[in-house]
Amino acid sequence: MISFRSIFMLVAICLEISAVRADAAPDSDLRLVVIVTRHGVRPPLAKDSFVVRAAAQPWPKWEVPAEFLTPHGAQLVTMLGAYYRALYIREGLLTGDPAMDAPHVFFHSDNDERTIESARNLGRGLLPGLEPEVQSLPAGRIDPLFRPVLIPLGHPDRALAVEAALGRVGHDLPAIVEAHRAAYDQLERVLFGGDGAVPAGKMSPIALGGIKIAREEVGPKIDALITVEPFHKCMTLTEDLLLEYEDGMPMEDVGWGRVTPGVLAQLLELHSLYWDIAQRTFYVAQVQGSNLAAHIQRTLDQAVAAQPESGAFGTPADRLVVVDGHDTNLINLSGLLGITWTVPGTQMNPVLPGSALVFELRQRRSDHEFLVRIHYVSQTLDQMRNLQPLTLEHGPFTAPIFIPGCSEAGPGSDAPYEKFKAMMDRVIDRQFTDM
Repeated sequence: MISFRSIFMLVAICLEISAVRADAAPDSDLRLVVIVTRHGVRPPLAKDSFVVRAAAQPWPKWEVPAEFLTPHGAQLVTMLGAYYRALYIREGLLTGDPAMDAPHVFFHSDNDERTIESARNLGRGLLPGLEPEVQSLPAGRIDPLFRPVLIPLGHPDRALAVEAALGRVGHDLPAIVEAHRAAYDQLERVLFGGDGAVPAGKMSPIALGGIKIAREEVGPKIDALITVEPFHKCMTLTEDLLLEYEDGMPMEDVGWGRVTPGVLAQLLELHSLYWDIAQRTFYVAQVQGSNLAAHIQRTLDQAVAAQPESGAFGTPADRLVVVDGHDTNLINLSGLLGITWTVPGTQMNPVLPGSALVFELRQRRSDHEFLVRIHYVSQTLDQMRNLQPLTLEHGPFTAPIFIPGCSEAGPGSDAPYEKFKAMMDRVIDRQFTDM
C-alpha cells in the first residue's frame, strides 16, 4: 500500500516538473512591449541657495552642465538597450536584424536634453549600428505627457490634493519626521560632518515646512501639484548623493567621503518618503498620471485591435515602444495603479536613473486571450556605479509587479487584458487627459 508520505512526495515531484516545464515552455506569446523609463544619470538640477547652504563643504563639480545626461549615464542606458534587445530577441518579439526591427520600434521622449539623449542611447543599444529617431516636442514647449500640471490639463483641486496627502500621514507631519529621525540624523552627519551639528551660516534641511500648493506657493515652474517639506528638500539632497554614487565618482567625493553603500541605503528612506506622500497619493497621481496612463492604454488597445487608435504611441505595426521621461512619471503611474516594487540596496518604490515600468501585452496560446504583465526593471546601484556588463544571465534587477484587482496567481502575475482595461478606465480621470 502506498503511504500518504509517498503520495505527498509524488505530488511534490509532479508540481516541480510542471514548474520546470512552465518555465521552459511559456504558454503565452509576446505581442507588444511599452517601456516607460526614467532618463539616465545626470548631475544635480541647478543648485539653489538652499542646497548650497545645506552642506558644510562645496558640492563636487560635474563634467556636463546641470540636468544633462552624463557620459557614464549614456553608457548605462546603452547597456540597458542592448539587454532589452537580447531579451526580446529571445522572446521572439525582435528578429535581431536592426534594419528589420527598426521600423517596428517607436521612441518618444520629453524634450529635455537628458531625456532625448537617454532615448537615443537606449535606441543605440536596441538597434546597434543605427541612429534611432526619437520623437519629442520642440524645445521650450511643455509636453503634457510628462508635465501635465504645467499646461494644465483639467482643473486640479489643489486643496483636495493637500488634504489627501495630509490624510496619508494622519494630519501629523512632525510625527512622520520623528518616525524617520534616524535617517534624518544620518543625512545631517553626511552634510555637516562629525555629529551633524549645523555650522554657522548653514541651515538644517529638516526644518519643518508643511505641505504647499506647488505652483501657487513655491513657483510657476514647479511641475508638481504639491510639495511637502522637509521631505522635498531631504529627497533632493539624497538624490544628489545618490547620483554621485551612481556616476562612479571616487568614494572620497561621494558625500565628501561620508557615504557608504549602507549609509546610502538608509538615506534612500528619505527619498522614498517624499515620493510616497507627495507623488503616490492617489489624487495627486491621478491628476499627474492620468494622461500618460491613457496613452499607454490606447497603445495596448491598438495592438489588440490591430488598427490605429487615437492617442496611441506609434502604429499597429510597432512591437516595442519606448517612452522616456522622469521619476515623477513612474511614481505617478505607481500611485495611480496601486503597484509597488523593491530593488536590493534601496527602499520601497525607488525610481532610479534608467529604470522603467515595462508593460508587456501577451497572448495565451491555449485560448488566445490577451494578458498584461508589468515589471519594474533597473540596474542595481553597484551595476550602475561599476558599469557592470548586462547579459541575459546577469541582467538588471527585474521585479514582477502584482496589479491589484487585476493580476491572477501564477508566473508573471498576469492580468487578463479586459480586467486591466476596466481597471484603467476606473482610475484614469479623463479631465486630466488630452484625448
